[in-house]
Amino acid sequence: MKKYLLVLIWLGGGMLKAQTNCNIYTDKPHQVACQYYTDAIQYAQGSKNSQQLFIYSLQACANFGPTLCEMSVPYLKRGDFYTWKILMDKAVQADPAEYLSVRGWCYFKFLKDYKNCYADLYRLYKLTKGLPGYTGDGDYDLRMVMAMAQRELGNNKLALHYFNECIGDHERKKVLGLYDYLHRGVTLLKMKRYAAALADLKLEVNKYPKLADAHYYIGLTYLAMHNKINAAKSLKYARELYLETGYHHADPYKEEPEQVYLSDITEALAKAES
Repeated sequence: MKKYLLVLIWLGGGMLKAQTNCNIYTDKPHQVACQYYTDAIQYAQGSKNSQQLFIYSLQACANFGPTLCEMSVPYLKRGDFYTWKILMDKAVQADPAEYLSVRGWCYFKFLKDYKNCYADLYRLYKLTKGLPGYTGDGDYDLRMVMAMAQRELGNNKLALHYFNECIGDHERKKVLGLYDYLHRGVTLLKMKRYAAALADLKLEVNKYPKLADAHYYIGLTYLAMHNKINAAKSLKYARELYLETGYHHADPYKEEPEQVYLSDITEALAKAES
């Protein structure tokens, strides 16, 4: 099936809506499905009007990937993972190169299904010759997600391989992700490679100076190195940032990897000051 073309249009009130060029499809079922899809995305996501138009779209062409993917999103956000997976599996079957990234990222982000996340992203990694692209929110190169999935599966060595590959590539291209050094640094901390962990975490705060989570993990690293003075200094600053600026890793839908809470900082600081 051919790819669909989206053109983003800036509308008043800060909204972005998309128009789809349905003329790129050469067969009638795809053209009709595409038109219903285009109409559906003009309504609020998950609304009755939107979902009904998606149903019409799939009646015209049952394997129209854009509709299957977009129709699945409200179910995912509502926690109806069963219905989401039915639709997403069909989208992946229709166009693996387009939707493996979506399903793999959602496995990681919402379901904590690290095994299937890695399976999807590794398949995409092979299809794209090692350049699987980015998550839908743009926060992560998918190689970073592969690394974190392997870490959660207990495979720190393989995780570090993907971290190093991805970060090395980013450094050469000067396109470092916002949390690249944070995640590799925490992984190195878990591996008890404290000097390397500290180096990465310091690179993270150079990039994002007010990220409370990074200062917290620097504090933990110093604690592991039996340097309580520097540990307390970092943890106090982490607490200050958390309370006064609110700069910490968070997401409206789920707990983020390496996300820190005020209680974590308070507990670690008590150990540093004991």
